[in-house]
Amino acid sequence: MKTKLRSTSGNISTMFLSTAIAMIVTEITGVITVLIDGIISSRFLGVEVFSGISLLKPFSGIVSVFTSLIATGCNIVCSRLIGLGKKEETNQAFNLSFLMAILLAGLLTAACLFIPTTLLHLCGVSLNKYPELNPYLFAYLHGYMIGIPFMILIQIISPVLVMNNGKRLFTVSSLVLCITDILSNLLNIFVFHGGAFGIGIASSLSYLTQFLILLPCFLRKDSFFRLSPKAIGFHQVKDIVRYGSPALIKRTAGTLRDILINYINITIAFSSAAIAARGIQNDLLVFFFCVPSGLGRTLITMTGIYHGANDLQGLKRLYSYAIRLGVTIAGSIATVVFAFAPSLVGLYTSEPEVLSLAVFSIRCMSVALVFDTIAVLIQHFLQGIGDLRRANLLSFFERFIVPVSCAILLSMAYGSKGLLSSVALSKLILLLLIFLANFLYYKKLPRTWKQLMFLPDEFGGSPTDNLYVRIGNVDDAIKASAMTQQFILDHQIDRKKAMLTGLFVEEMAMNVLDHAKKKKTDDIVIDFRLLISDTAICFSMTDLGDLFDPTSFYELHRYDSPEEHIGIRMVMNTAKEVRYFSTFSSNNLIVSIDR
Repeated sequence: MKTKLRSTSGNISTMFLSTAIAMIVTEITGVITVLIDGIISSRFLGVEVFSGISLLKPFSGIVSVFTSLIATGCNIVCSRLIGLGKKEETNQAFNLSFLMAILLAGLLTAACLFIPTTLLHLCGVSLNKYPELNPYLFAYLHGYMIGIPFMILIQIISPVLVMNNGKRLFTVSSLVLCITDILSNLLNIFVFHGGAFGIGIASSLSYLTQFLILLPCFLRKDSFFRLSPKAIGFHQVKDIVRYGSPALIKRTAGTLRDILINYINITIAFSSAAIAARGIQNDLLVFFFCVPSGLGRTLITMTGIYHGANDLQGLKRLYSYAIRLGVTIAGSIATVVFAFAPSLVGLYTSEPEVLSLAVFSIRCMSVALVFDTIAVLIQHFLQGIGDLRRANLLSFFERFIVPVSCAILLSMAYGSKGLLSSVALSKLILLLLIFLANFLYYKKLPRTWKQLMFLPDEFGGSPTDNLYVRIGNVDDAIKASAMTQQFILDHQIDRKKAMLTGLFVEEMAMNVLDHAKKKKTDDIVIDFRLLISDTAICFSMTDLGDLFDPTSFYELHRYDSPEEHIGIRMVMNTAKEVRYFSTFSSNNLIVSIDR
């Protein structure tokens, strides 16, 4: 049976792209101040100050290790609960994550204050190798640590805000963060002369400013995610830790990698120029790799919704679009970065020795970007479908085993240039290993998207039990109604139920289209899915129109004359489950009735 009435591109791609942009900005927010600090300190305070600050980069990794555990766990748990229509439990998970973030921020800030030397040793920083860099290192740390609580809390609340249709506010707050950091740094350089300490203070001030902009959204009484000490779901700690564990393993492996490579770099470097080149590479690597990270966070959240709905077709469309979009974006950025590497390095320094090494390192990084994007999306998809064993194994190989092995071997053979080039070779080897693992698992080359998704054979039900239709106008709604009736009759279900359910689909679709027309919203398309199992008939509808709860429409018209909205009223009255939720600026309705 042909079920495609309109193009298969649409709601999923629109939702993914707009959310991915916001998620990439979220990732950039966590690192942009470090990038700005590096550029301004190098240009105005000198390469030695920048080299000292750059040695603290692994500490940012330590902060992100535990932050990502909470943020990712919160993201997945909340998306799954939203899909199940459990608003109260969703808010409890959010409040628990916020509390965990506050406790984490307190511990890390205390460590910076009372045991900074021990902390730096944990970061792989040898305080004896280049003692002239130590004053800048400690000064920057003391200024930077003030903003740690706000930075961590922003990473927790930002994805939730994006999920709750707050992309615009978050984008504005991110712009304010950048402007605040730049202005504060320039004031520090030209007015207050605060040196490395002032650079750290500028970062802290920018994080505080963004946090104060976002906080009121979570204090309003009508907010879906509302901060309240009475709404903390302590019983959800296990779920948050479980779903966030791949992010913890990934960040831990990445931090260990940075510590070891930091140590190798300091050991083999013949001058501070090599340290500076690695610092510039690391700055830009962290910045540009926000792209695959943001795409991955988007994929993991949306995967949770479609996986929870047992929707194979939706998952395939989501996964294939994410890979294609990721390669396109990463390839475009990589091309530009490779071509303009001298200009990027010129933002930091004009010293010939640093310039030569840094340009080489940036070009190696650009080559790695496309490979990394594919690997990150695969890992996040596995995490989103709950395949934590494969996700954790891939994370450990991606962040530690492969890059450290390449760094050691290439640095032994080619010194600093070998170390700087290892970032590209390690990503290529990782993709080859993923391809080999997939081949060994299926005993053949993958030929379908499903063979790249590691889903069980029974996932999504039989293709003959699923009907997918895209509705964009009145004619589509009428056709969808007829297709629904015939589909139900083909499954040996009585004619009366087939007629009522077909009428329900037509009336509900018309309500959504009428609402969009009144709001003067053009080109609204409804993704409709019908799944028939052994016990139930389940409808799901998704559209990107203005927020519109169809269940409230039913409540308003339930006492109208019997002839009006008969399909909606009959199905709603007999439904065993009705769920509506709005996320990623979409309306989602799920209705289940007994077969």
